[in-house]
Amino acid sequence: MARDVCGNLWDAELVLIEKSSCTLSLTSVSEAVSRTDALPETCALRPIVLYQCLPKGRKLDDIIKKATEAGVRDIVLVNSKNCVSSLDGKEENRLKRFDAIVTEAIQQSGSLVPTKVSGVINIKDVPTDFASRVASYGYEDKNLGLVLHQTTLSSDQSDLFKLLNGFDGAVGILVGPEGGLEDEECSVLMQQNFKAVLLKTNILRCETASIYAIGAIQTIVQASCQ
Repeated sequence: MARDVCGNLWDAELVLIEKSSCTLSLTSVSEAVSRTDALPETCALRPIVLYQCLPKGRKLDDIIKKATEAGVRDIVLVNSKNCVSSLDGKEENRLKRFDAIVTEAIQQSGSLVPTKVSGVINIKDVPTDFASRVASYGYEDKNLGLVLHQTTLSSDQSDLFKLLNGFDGAVGILVGPEGGLEDEECSVLMQQNFKAVLLKTNILRCETASIYAIGAIQTIVQASCQ
Protein backbone atom coordinates (compact mmCIF):
# COMPACT_ATOMS: atom_id res chain seq x y z
CA MET A 1 0.00 0.00 0.00
CA ALA A 2 1.33 3.46 -0.91
CA ARG A 3 0.09 7.02 -0.62
CA ASP A 4 1.01 10.00 -2.82
CA VAL A 5 1.49 13.62 -1.75
CA CYS A 6 -2.22 14.35 -2.32
CA GLY A 7 -3.28 11.57 0.06
CA ASN A 8 -4.45 9.18 -2.70
CA LEU A 9 -4.05 5.45 -1.95
CA TRP A 10 -2.40 2.96 -4.30
CA ASP A 11 -1.87 -0.79 -4.25
CA ALA A 12 1.86 -0.95 -4.96
CA GLU A 13 3.96 -3.86 -6.21
CA LEU A 14 7.75 -3.60 -6.27
CA VAL A 15 8.89 -4.75 -9.74
CA LEU A 16 12.49 -3.53 -10.03
CA ILE A 17 15.26 -2.47 -7.63
CA GLU A 18 18.23 -0.52 -8.98
CA LYS A 19 21.20 1.13 -7.32
CA SER A 20 19.59 4.52 -6.74
CA SER A 21 15.92 3.90 -7.51
CA CYS A 22 13.13 1.38 -7.64
CA THR A 23 10.14 0.84 -9.91
CA LEU A 24 6.62 0.24 -8.65
CA SER A 25 3.48 -0.98 -10.37
CA LEU A 26 0.55 1.05 -9.02
CA THR A 27 -3.19 0.43 -8.98
CA SER A 28 -5.52 3.08 -7.55
CA VAL A 29 -7.59 1.96 -4.55
CA SER A 30 -10.23 3.74 -2.49
CA GLU A 31 -9.31 2.51 0.99
CA ALA A 32 -6.57 0.75 2.91
CA VAL A 33 -6.72 -3.05 3.00
CA SER A 34 -6.36 -5.30 6.02
CA ARG A 35 -2.88 -6.53 5.15
CA THR A 36 -1.45 -3.06 5.76
CA ASP A 37 -0.84 -1.36 9.09
CA ALA A 38 -3.07 1.60 8.17
CA LEU A 39 -5.84 2.24 10.66
CA PRO A 40 -9.43 2.21 9.36
CA GLU A 41 -10.80 5.70 8.79
CA THR A 42 -14.18 5.84 10.55
CA CYS A 43 -14.74 9.49 9.65
CA ALA A 44 -12.78 11.88 7.45
CA LEU A 45 -10.84 14.37 9.57
CA ARG A 46 -12.08 17.95 9.41
CA PRO A 47 -9.40 20.35 8.12
CA ILE A 48 -7.30 21.96 10.85
CA VAL A 49 -4.78 24.71 10.13
CA LEU A 50 -2.17 25.25 12.85
CA TYR A 51 -0.75 28.78 12.87
CA GLN A 52 2.38 28.34 14.98
CA CYS A 53 4.32 31.36 16.13
CA LEU A 54 8.02 30.56 15.91
CA PRO A 55 9.40 28.96 19.10
CA LYS A 56 13.02 28.67 20.16
CA GLY A 57 15.44 25.94 19.14
CA ARG A 58 14.23 22.57 17.89
CA LYS A 59 10.79 22.81 19.49
CA LEU A 60 9.30 23.49 16.08
CA ASP A 61 10.51 20.13 14.75
CA ASP A 62 8.61 18.32 17.49
CA ILE A 63 5.46 20.40 16.98
CA ILE A 64 5.48 19.66 13.24
CA LYS A 65 6.00 15.94 13.80
CA LYS A 66 3.19 15.58 16.32
CA ALA A 67 0.76 17.84 14.46
CA THR A 68 1.33 15.78 11.31
CA GLU A 69 0.71 12.54 13.19
CA ALA A 70 -2.53 14.06 14.51
CA GLY A 71 -3.74 14.79 10.97
CA VAL A 72 -3.39 18.58 10.78
CA ARG A 73 -3.98 19.73 7.19
CA ASP A 74 -1.65 22.74 7.13
CA ILE A 75 1.02 24.08 9.47
CA VAL A 76 1.74 27.76 8.85
CA LEU A 77 4.72 29.39 10.57
CA VAL A 78 3.99 32.83 12.01
CA ASN A 79 6.11 35.73 13.22
CA SER A 80 4.66 37.64 16.19
CA LYS A 81 5.93 40.37 18.53
CA ASN A 82 7.26 38.03 21.22
CA CYS A 83 9.00 35.57 18.91
CA VAL A 84 12.68 35.40 19.85
CA SER A 85 13.44 33.00 17.01
CA SER A 86 13.37 33.33 13.25
CA LEU A 87 14.42 31.27 10.25
CA ASP A 88 17.08 33.95 9.58
CA GLY A 89 16.70 33.97 5.82
CA LYS A 90 17.04 30.18 5.67
CA GLU A 91 13.36 29.46 5.02
CA GLU A 92 14.02 27.29 1.98
CA ASN A 93 16.47 24.96 3.75
CA ARG A 94 14.38 24.76 6.91
CA LEU A 95 11.19 24.06 4.96
CA LYS A 96 12.94 21.19 3.19
CA ARG A 97 13.84 19.71 6.56
CA PHE A 98 10.29 20.21 7.78
CA ASP A 99 9.01 18.39 4.67
CA ALA A 100 11.25 15.45 5.58
CA ILE A 101 9.83 15.47 9.13
CA VAL A 102 6.29 15.48 7.72
CA THR A 103 7.04 12.59 5.37
CA GLU A 104 8.44 10.46 8.19
CA ALA A 105 5.52 11.33 10.48
CA ILE A 106 2.95 10.39 7.82
CA GLN A 107 4.72 7.08 7.20
CA GLN A 108 4.87 6.31 10.92
CA SER A 109 1.29 7.29 11.72
CA GLY A 110 -0.50 6.07 8.61
CA SER A 111 -2.16 9.47 8.30
CA LEU A 112 -4.35 9.98 5.24
CA VAL A 113 -3.91 13.76 5.47
CA PRO A 114 -1.19 15.26 3.20
CA THR A 115 0.14 17.77 5.76
CA LYS A 116 2.01 20.78 4.41
CA VAL A 117 4.31 23.28 6.17
CA SER A 118 4.53 26.85 4.87
CA GLY A 119 5.36 30.39 5.99
CA VAL A 120 6.74 32.49 7.58
CA ILE A 121 3.88 35.04 7.60
CA ASN A 122 3.21 38.01 9.85
CA ILE A 123 0.55 37.50 12.50
CA LYS A 124 -1.60 40.30 11.04
CA ASP A 125 -1.85 38.29 7.79
CA VAL A 126 -3.26 35.16 9.46
CA PRO A 127 -6.98 35.93 8.77
CA THR A 128 -6.35 36.50 5.06
CA ASP A 129 -4.26 33.34 4.82
CA PHE A 130 -6.92 31.30 6.63
CA ALA A 131 -9.68 32.60 4.35
CA SER A 132 -7.67 31.58 1.30
CA ARG A 133 -7.04 28.09 2.65
CA VAL A 134 -10.62 27.32 3.67
CA ALA A 135 -11.76 28.46 0.21
CA SER A 136 -9.39 25.92 -1.35
CA TYR A 137 -10.82 23.22 0.95
CA GLY A 138 -14.38 24.15 -0.02
CA TYR A 139 -15.28 25.35 3.48
CA GLU A 140 -15.98 29.04 2.83
CA ASP A 141 -19.25 28.88 4.78
CA LYS A 142 -18.06 26.52 7.52
CA ASN A 143 -14.89 27.75 9.14
CA LEU A 144 -13.77 29.03 12.52
CA GLY A 145 -10.59 30.88 13.46
CA LEU A 146 -9.31 30.55 17.04
CA VAL A 147 -6.63 32.39 19.01
CA LEU A 148 -5.17 30.41 21.89
CA HIS A 149 -4.62 33.02 24.60
CA GLN A 150 -2.47 32.37 27.67
CA THR A 151 -4.52 34.48 30.09
CA THR A 152 -8.16 35.36 30.61
CA LEU A 153 -9.10 38.39 28.56
CA SER A 154 -11.28 41.08 30.09
CA SER A 155 -13.95 40.46 27.46
CA ASP A 156 -14.85 38.30 24.48
CA GLN A 157 -13.32 35.12 25.88
CA SER A 158 -14.90 32.10 24.18
CA ASP A 159 -15.50 28.57 25.43
CA LEU A 160 -13.84 25.98 23.19
CA PHE A 161 -16.48 23.29 23.70
CA LYS A 162 -19.39 25.65 23.04
CA LEU A 163 -17.76 26.93 19.86
CA LEU A 164 -16.99 23.50 18.44
CA ASN A 165 -19.70 21.18 19.71
CA GLY A 166 -21.61 20.06 16.61
CA PHE A 167 -19.33 22.09 14.30
CA ASP A 168 -18.38 20.30 11.07
CA GLY A 169 -16.19 22.80 9.29
CA ALA A 170 -12.55 23.84 9.02
CA VAL A 171 -10.73 25.18 12.08
CA GLY A 172 -7.71 27.49 12.27
CA ILE A 173 -5.84 27.72 15.59
CA LEU A 174 -3.15 30.30 16.32
CA VAL A 175 -0.67 29.39 19.07
CA GLY A 176 1.78 31.95 20.38
CA PRO A 177 5.51 31.66 21.15
CA GLU A 178 7.15 31.23 24.56
CA GLY A 179 6.44 34.85 25.47
CA GLY A 180 2.77 34.51 24.62
CA LEU A 181 0.59 36.81 22.53
CA GLU A 182 0.10 40.50 23.13
CA ASP A 183 -3.46 41.64 23.81
CA GLU A 184 -3.33 43.97 20.82
CA GLU A 185 -2.37 41.06 18.54
CA CYS A 186 -5.42 39.15 19.75
CA SER A 187 -7.58 42.23 19.27
CA VAL A 188 -6.54 42.61 15.63
CA LEU A 189 -7.41 38.98 14.94
CA MET A 190 -10.69 39.14 16.86
CA GLN A 191 -11.72 42.15 14.79
CA GLN A 192 -11.53 39.78 11.82
CA ASN A 193 -13.81 37.15 13.38
CA PHE A 194 -11.21 35.03 15.18
CA LYS A 195 -12.33 33.86 18.64
CA ALA A 196 -10.01 33.99 21.66
CA VAL A 197 -10.01 30.81 23.75
CA LEU A 198 -8.31 29.86 27.01
CA LEU A 199 -7.58 26.21 27.70
CA LYS A 200 -8.87 25.39 31.15
CA THR A 201 -5.79 23.53 32.32
CA ASN A 202 -2.33 24.11 33.81
CA ILE A 203 0.13 26.58 32.33
CA LEU A 204 1.39 24.91 29.15
CA ARG A 205 4.59 25.41 27.20
CA CYS A 206 3.97 26.56 23.64
CA GLU A 207 4.92 23.17 22.18
CA THR A 208 2.56 21.42 24.60
CA ALA A 209 -0.24 23.93 24.03
CA SER A 210 -0.21 23.33 20.27
CA ILE A 211 -0.69 19.57 20.52
CA TYR A 212 -3.12 19.83 23.44
CA ALA A 213 -5.27 22.27 21.48
CA ILE A 214 -5.22 20.11 18.35
CA GLY A 215 -6.28 17.07 20.37
CA ALA A 216 -9.08 18.99 22.09
CA ILE A 217 -10.36 20.42 18.79
CA GLN A 218 -10.35 17.04 17.04
CA THR A 219 -12.05 15.29 19.96
CA ILE A 220 -14.92 17.79 19.98
CA VAL A 221 -15.32 18.16 16.22
CA GLN A 222 -14.96 14.48 15.32
CA ALA A 223 -17.55 13.51 17.94
CA SER A 224 -20.21 15.03 15.68
CA CYS A 225 -19.58 12.42 12.96
CA GLN A 226 -19.85 9.34 15.18
